[in-house]
Amino acid sequence: MSKASEERTGRINLRVSERQERLLRAAADLTGETLTGFLLAAGTERAEEVMARAQRIEVSSEAFERFVAAIDAPVEDMKTLRRYAKKRSPIPTQ
Repeated sequence: MSKASEERTGRINLRVSERQERLLRAAADLTGETLTGFLLAAGTERAEEVMARAQRIEVSSEAFERFVAAIDAPVEDMKTLRRYAKKRSPIPTQ
């Protein structure tokens, strides 16, 4: 289903200052969009950017090299972790 044909049943109300309303209406007029269309397009684009950034980890090449080296290194024996992994959990399961 394309974005244009998605059924819109949700509702979002927001309060804006007079300056914000003037600015948003002017921008919508300049683009030939309705205020609702302009706000949906701008808000959706920003939300998609935020979500994409939240799902990605960016590190320097040096940090990435250290990460890969740590993954490739031989496994350490963690006696304490092994001991606790063998114990029954104090958290009840149902």
